Amino acid sequence: MAQASRSATINVPPEKLFEVIVDYEKYPEFLPEVKKVKVEGGQGSIKEVTYMVDIKAKVITYTLKHTAERPTKLSWTMVKGEMMKGNDGAWTLKPGAQPGTTEATYAIDLKLSSLVPGFIEKALAEQSLPGLLANFKARAEKLYGGKA
Repeated sequence: MAQASRSATINVPPEKLFEVIVDYEKYPEFLPEVKKVKVEGGQGSIKEVTYMVDIKAKVITYTLKHTAERPTKLSWTMVKGEMMKGNDGAWTLKPGAQPGTTEATYAIDLKLSSLVPGFIEKALAEQSLPGLLANFKARAEKLYGGKA
């Protein structure tokens, strides 16, 4: 499995960033690679969410089970996936050094099908993180008036 983790300081409080993270069906509005999202089921803090994502070579579909622990953590595990054997990870949020900020850490453990070489798997996991964090940061700060 390819493991990757990245942190960023986001200029909104943890509870506001958490709202952006759990608004799954809005992801296509600010994550260019996400083409479609559908919350399939679940109740309370547990939701099953199906994603249609453009990974450059093709569009793949996968379903994750998200478990929300408001407002500090969202973890997921893969239920089923095209070209994937595993996709587990978590967002961990804690108050930042400055009031009204969040130290956000995104961690992923990705296992693609045996047809995909390990070095490509690792590159996919690591290279997408800076853009992903930047897009979540921009979305949260736009919606909740964070400092630019």
